[in-house]
Amino acid sequence: MNKKGDELKFLYLVIWAVFLGVVLFIISLFTSAFVREQIDIRDAEARILANRLLYSPTGISWEDKDLGRNYPGTVDLEKVNGDFIDRSLRMEGNQMIAANIEVKNNTGGLLGSAPYNIDWYERWLPLAGETGSGASTWIQEKRYVVVYRGRELIGPGVIEISMLVPNG
Repeated sequence: MNKKGDELKFLYLVIWAVFLGVVLFIISLFTSAFVREQIDIRDAEARILANRLLYSPTGISWEDKDLGRNYPGTVDLEKVNGDFIDRSLRMEGNQMIAANIEVKNNTGGLLGSAPYNIDWYERWLPLAGETGSGASTWIQEKRYVVVYRGRELIGPGVIEISMLVPNG
């Protein structure tokens, strides 16, 4: 056998193995950089709850009884109560989100308020802003709306939805 040829094959094998190791290391580095172990969806959950309250046909938006149509961007004060909100959201036994809804006129006077999941809201409120798995995150939505009470137009107003979502 040719000793020079065997040494050259061995050298190529070592270079190839080192190159393969570097390539595998870079691939694992790239994949671990793009893989997240935990996804934070608390903000999305809160926004979905607010949109569901304001834009769903079963939500608190004002409904024209003659046409049977709900108008987004409007609030019916007769629907702003805890029982109606619990029925409209249909989330019995919910331990994922709690909220307090306040409707104010354009000068800041309170027109109506309603809690959603008040038991958990009262438990999580003192823990809002803390870190850790037992604490909660406080998220507030503020939107300008037109306020009705039944068929009576009250005028422009603001709805503030203060939501609490537990930390993972």
